[in-house]
Amino acid sequence: MNILLLPNSFKGSLSARQTARVLANALQKKHRVQAFVLSDGGDGFTDFFHALHPAAKLIRLRAKNAFLRSAPTSYLWLEKQKTAVVETARICGLGKADKKDLDPLGASSYGVGEVIAHAVSRGAKNIYVGLGGVACNDGGAGLARALGVKFLDKTGKELPNGAEPLLRLARILPSEARARLRGVKIYAVADVTNPMLGPKGSARVFGPQKGASPSQVLLLEKALRAYARAVKQATGKDIAHTPSTAAAGALCAGLYGLLDASIILGADFLRAHLPLEKWAKKADLIITSEGKLDSQTLYGKAPLAALNAAARCGKPALFLCGTCEEKIVKKLPKNLDLKIACLSDFAKDRQDSMQNAAKYLRLIAKNL
Repeated sequence: MNILLLPNSFKGSLSARQTARVLANALQKKHRVQAFVLSDGGDGFTDFFHALHPAAKLIRLRAKNAFLRSAPTSYLWLEKQKTAVVETARICGLGKADKKDLDPLGASSYGVGEVIAHAVSRGAKNIYVGLGGVACNDGGAGLARALGVKFLDKTGKELPNGAEPLLRLARILPSEARARLRGVKIYAVADVTNPMLGPKGSARVFGPQKGASPSQVLLLEKALRAYARAVKQATGKDIAHTPSTAAAGALCAGLYGLLDASIILGADFLRAHLPLEKWAKKADLIITSEGKLDSQTLYGKAPLAALNAAARCGKPALFLCGTCEEKIVKKLPKNLDLKIACLSDFAKDRQDSMQNAAKYLRLIAKNL
């Protein structure tokens, strides 16, 4: 059997590349396997780009993580194209964060701005920023501040980092950052279609993932509303309701509203860079994966691109996930021969599922 393997990451457990390696090693004993890691902008975005451009160089540096502590990180550099590939999950990521460190009101995207600044100093003309899997919810104010944007309260005093200070935001001065980025094009690759504000927005949908309590979610929504007003006043951009501005703790909103980034939906980005349908036509089975199959999968996530390719080509698909929301299955592509395998059906509990994901993936693969 010809198997097309298109895994996304199991956040906090296995990267897309690790998932591909585990499954390929298990399946190659009986089947012919073609594997390519997927990323919709979140975890694994650097690995995805590196697979497309093997000659690219990984640039290592230190930058502030979500909790404003200096930490090692990296970005990808394509010398000929003068292009940098920045993965927000590698800088201020949620996947490796300790629960006791989570601070949704104080966490910051400042380190992302530091990495972008490093790429600009290297001569970058194009910067792709993969958005997803972050521990902060500051609307990208931190990354913009690191590039020179000023955030002022009503007395003219600069605000500190974090989402909560945005409650006191009165004025934004973006001119220094815009001058610094003149001649540089930024592409924000978003893993969701949600707008920044509202019932499907950054605070309400994704805030709890970053440790926000119900009362903190309300504060985040209020802070981001003040932020949206100030951005509109400073640049004329509507970041409140533009699709995908909720991505990565609304970092997408800051990139779009303050730094004139172009927004690209992750699933569209995948289709543009990979011949998914060409590969799908040659496959007998298409396998994709994600940590959780839920409503967010429908918001432009990478596995949806794989499932759509399978549906268009009339090929069966297998979705491997940690857990699954049954009601979402009915909303997946129609006329798709789909099977779903959940690690939670094999594991004792969630911790066992995450710690031993590779073992359970190999178990599933043995039965194919």
